Amino acid sequence: MRPEVSTSMIALGFNLLLGSIFVLGFPIPGFDGLGFKACPIVTVTVVWIQSIVLWTFFREILKKDSSYSISKRDGAVQKHNFVSSMLDGITLDRIRTFSALYFPAALSSASDFWRMGLIGTVAATLGEREVGIFNASYRILWITLIFVGAISSASGVKIGLELGRGHSLAARQAGFVGISLVMVCLVVLAMLVYYNTRMFGRIFTNDESYLDLFEECRLPFAATLFFMNLAVGIEAIPISMGRTDSVFYCGLLASWLGQVPGVLLLTKYWRNDLYALYSGIAGGYCVLVFLYAYIVLNSDWKKYSEIARKRVEVSDGN
Repeated sequence: MRPEVSTSMIALGFNLLLGSIFVLGFPIPGFDGLGFKACPIVTVTVVWIQSIVLWTFFREILKKDSSYSISKRDGAVQKHNFVSSMLDGITLDRIRTFSALYFPAALSSASDFWRMGLIGTVAATLGEREVGIFNASYRILWITLIFVGAISSASGVKIGLELGRGHSLAARQAGFVGISLVMVCLVVLAMLVYYNTRMFGRIFTNDESYLDLFEECRLPFAATLFFMNLAVGIEAIPISMGRTDSVFYCGLLASWLGQVPGVLLLTKYWRNDLYALYSGIAGGYCVLVFLYAYIVLNSDWKKYSEIARKRVEVSDGN
């Protein structure tokens, strides 16, 4: 995790520095900044800086490990090179294995963005204030997701390691410990947002009419926050098992047969406002939580431990 943590901190520093100078004009006297139009320029610049730092780190690893190591096999001296060994390790079977994990996960992420894009379109039909509140509240959801995402990622790493070692019970324990921590975190976050809705809304606006509207829908919004983050927390378990196809199908079912129709029906036949919109979103995520929970509770951990070991080409004797 060290390279990612280091580059994230570097990105944070450059975002603050470049954003303060080119967006706000601080602390240069007589320069008011370029405003919002400088934001994408700063973002792209910081991403390139991150890429350069990561590439530099990778080059140092290559310099350290690419020197030839010598080993003996069957009485013959053999030389090994890091780069050539890495390239030799790319086989058709491994590409198939990777693709079977990657493409369902990629399509699942794409489906999530398309779904929220469509729901954003529905919010835009409600009014100017409504779509403004929807976009701002979506950012609040992402802020809370940082905490839950960190827990679920750590849990996923632990689950994957234990599955690869053949310790199915330890993997199961890591999964349920991770979910327990996510639940504790979510109770705190949901209550914090529910009872301090206006405070969170002031991150984006001081307009009292917007804040009043946001406060009116705080109950379904808090429910959306809870179930969305809980779905992400549980999702780490089947993904760590390598069941990205199951994650894709569950997301597809909950999104396009649950959440999107729910939003459309509630806003059309119940009440044409954000309260109904967030109620539909929360309902869809609730369905997704139950689908993920069903998968996890009915999983044969020993079976998926064996599959994981086979996938990484580990024999029982190693």
